[in-house]
Amino acid sequence: MQLPTRSQVLKTLFEKWTPTVSAEVIPTDEALGRVLTHDYHALYSIPVVRASAMDGVAVISSRFASGIPDTKLWVNGVDYCRADTGDDFDDRFDAVIPIERVSITESGLWINPDITVQKNMNIRPHGSTISKGTLVGKAGQKLCSFDLACLAMGGVTDVEVHKKPRIAFLPTGSELVPLGAEVLRGKNIDSNSVFAKNILLEMGAEPVVYPIVKDIREKLEVTLNQALSEADVVILSGGSSKGEEDFNARILEDRGVALFHWVAAAPGKPMCVAVIDNKPVINIPGPPVAMLYGMDWCIRAIVHRMLHIPMPKRQTITGVLTEEIKAPPSMEILCLMDVENGPDGYLVKQKPWKGGSMANSLAAGAFYITELGVETKHPGEPLEVTLLRGEEYFV
Repeated sequence: MQLPTRSQVLKTLFEKWTPTVSAEVIPTDEALGRVLTHDYHALYSIPVVRASAMDGVAVISSRFASGIPDTKLWVNGVDYCRADTGDDFDDRFDAVIPIERVSITESGLWINPDITVQKNMNIRPHGSTISKGTLVGKAGQKLCSFDLACLAMGGVTDVEVHKKPRIAFLPTGSELVPLGAEVLRGKNIDSNSVFAKNILLEMGAEPVVYPIVKDIREKLEVTLNQALSEADVVILSGGSSKGEEDFNARILEDRGVALFHWVAAAPGKPMCVAVIDNKPVINIPGPPVAMLYGMDWCIRAIVHRMLHIPMPKRQTITGVLTEEIKAPPSMEILCLMDVENGPDGYLVKQKPWKGGSMANSLAAGAFYITELGVETKHPGEPLEVTLLRGEEYFV
């Protein structure tokens, strides 16, 4: 039987689950990376009246109608004034001469005789920087630093943004110990919590990472219920397959809330997807690469849906495949890839499925997801891969 694909899983999940609309108002200068709920327009015009467009000397243009006047006896503040970039100045002055074309000394003001002075020269008029009513922030815009500057320029002190989705992460497994604990025989460090917390922050979510829960069904159920009361989405790490202590997927199936158990995506094939009280509950298998894949294709889509923003378009490169890639044509397989910048362009090859170091695998430079219906990619073929780091690291 053909398992559901990633797109089918997400389509069904999004049909069964409606994100609750929630927003909050925060100071503009604290809104980096947040998403606006509605448009914002400038509250003021700048300059309010006018401003100098450069460093210079403000003068009365009519006094230059017949050329450069005698300025030896000119008095600062009466016949001229300093007007640097952005400065307002007395209304009787109506032109600015660049500072490079004048000299101010104890003996008076000297003006380069080659300059022509005209009314409004080098003056920025009212509203030339920004006009009241100008759009300075658009609904659905994920704010970057210069977006914040634009909002500030428009006088917007606070903005309404979509609340960060609270994502609960429950690491489960009697074999796990927290980072920093002694690692004894039969134990593994819980690296998934570190990964999940930080990738959720990158996505724009608010992670709520729980302590490790041992493989005791009653404790797992209690912790799941607690997480459902505190978060918008719950991720269960581990316990999704057919092992004796793999309780998480069974709990979801027994509650009758599982939409899918097993998907056509690997690593992470035993993923279980459920909805409880209109909250997604995603049980991702525990191996680190399965966690990476599940967080990337499933949790990222959930977070972006809750934030009302499109999925990011990632940087890709095309390289020549140096070794064969074989995969079941019924599965979308995550292949972690090495990238090398060869003399004639990029060379790419898959990191080993088995026998390789997990740390080496997770240090991959890129990934490739096999296509449904395609079993083999041959050496020498061009292959587009998605970078996990900027291209600058491969040049």
